[in-house]
Amino acid sequence: MKKLFPLVLLFSSPFLSYSQKVITGVPSPESIIAYKDGYFVSSIGQKLAAVDKDGDGAIAFVDKAGNVKSQRYFDEVLNAPKGIDIVNNQLYVADIDHLKGFDIATKKKIFDLNLEGKAQLLNDVYAVNDSLLFVTDSFTGDVLQVNLSSGQYKSIGTVTGANGVLFDKKSGILYVCSMGEQFNAQGKLYSKKLSDHAAAFAPVEGSPVGLFDGIVQVDDQRIMLSDWQGIDGSKPGNLVTYHIGKKSYTRKEVKHSPADIAIDKKARMLLVPRLLDGEIDVAALEK
Repeated sequence: MKKLFPLVLLFSSPFLSYSQKVITGVPSPESIIAYKDGYFVSSIGQKLAAVDKDGDGAIAFVDKAGNVKSQRYFDEVLNAPKGIDIVNNQLYVADIDHLKGFDIATKKKIFDLNLEGKAQLLNDVYAVNDSLLFVTDSFTGDVLQVNLSSGQYKSIGTVTGANGVLFDKKSGILYVCSMGEQFNAQGKLYSKKLSDHAAAFAPVEGSPVGLFDGIVQVDDQRIMLSDWQGIDGSKPGNLVTYHIGKKSYTRKEVKHSPADIAIDKKARMLLVPRLLDGEIDVAALEK
């Protein structure tokens, strides 16, 4: 008999504990990434104007004790920075209709892909190596492949309400999670084999449904998504773990507005920015 609904495993979780530490002091934290002795955090700004070119955004740096060492690590004017990633000591950030890159040591801008008039809301980024990066556009649905060496780019497909993006190097599969049409919380987890240029993004078998923001790979068999459940942030959030081999998922309720999550791989810690509260939860993961 064909299964109509995926099996939801209620008692399995990739956490040892949740909210071991709460970091405050960065307004509207959207994305986070571990770097050496601390974390870089994208801050949309005091006004939380996610699509406004108001110069209110910044990239902050926080040490692992939770102290904000710099509210504006780079001097470059940013508007509403969202997804960030690091490759070879260079940080890349999506900022509405620009994809910018910075040298962490010199703090100088080294890359600026101007997509004004083409992109509408660049959101998450995933750097595969120093020449290949993927970035999503939540308004157009485009998933863009960017050559960081030449600055050339192309759309490799569309996902309605596209947000978090992740490339599994072992399988060669690119994953994108969605917020749903007009952010209606009916988004799914999509994938495509990157080497199959003709393939379109399609929902994974047994996909969860939600308003998905961030995406991380826990291990070869688990992908974790952050789920707002509703665009206004009035509902509690969820961390949803999709089990690739089993084609099933688990849910863990968390505080509202979990944004672009990340994993500190060396410390095995999960990093959860809570956009509307201006806080970041740091939790331990199972080994």
